[in-house]
Amino acid sequence: MSQRQKRIRTGRLALHPLEPGHADAVADLFAAPEMSAHFGVDLSDRSLAEAMVGNRLAYAGPPELGHWVLLLDGRVVGLAHLRPSHELPGGLAEIGWYLDPRRWGAGLATEGARALLRHGLDELRLDSVWALVHVDNTPSLRVAERLGFLDVGEGRHYGGPHRVHVALPGRA
Repeated sequence: MSQRQKRIRTGRLALHPLEPGHADAVADLFAAPEMSAHFGVDLSDRSLAEAMVGNRLAYAGPPELGHWVLLLDGRVVGLAHLRPSHELPGGLAEIGWYLDPRRWGAGLATEGARALLRHGLDELRLDSVWALVHVDNTPSLRVAERLGFLDVGEGRHYGGPHRVHVALPGRA
């Protein structure tokens, strides 16, 4: 019997599986102009942000993986995923984190991503978790470093240059 996505708690955040009721708040999050800086598309166009959320809601991969909203005091402040990669071969598990720009600098991205990484490596016993971070996204590169990811090179992913990181059990 396969597991379903679980809710995860941290000191300040609740990570809940992404559901249709979160769609407007997540689209608002991605519509902030700062969020498009490292995407190949301008998500400040609300219709594109809504389409991105729709694609995430349509996730059909392993049921214990997927997308989670990051809730602070019950409000959506971010989105994270732990799912088979669309960019790396063999369905490797890929993690990603996105935080409301108004919340940057408070350690919330690190806190949420750490909880999801621990869930993947410790609870789901994944062999590895990969992160693809745009080369110009200094804050996310710092998050990957704080989480103990190993930087293993650079590649072209999601339409642009990305640093490729891996976390391994017992190392992250």
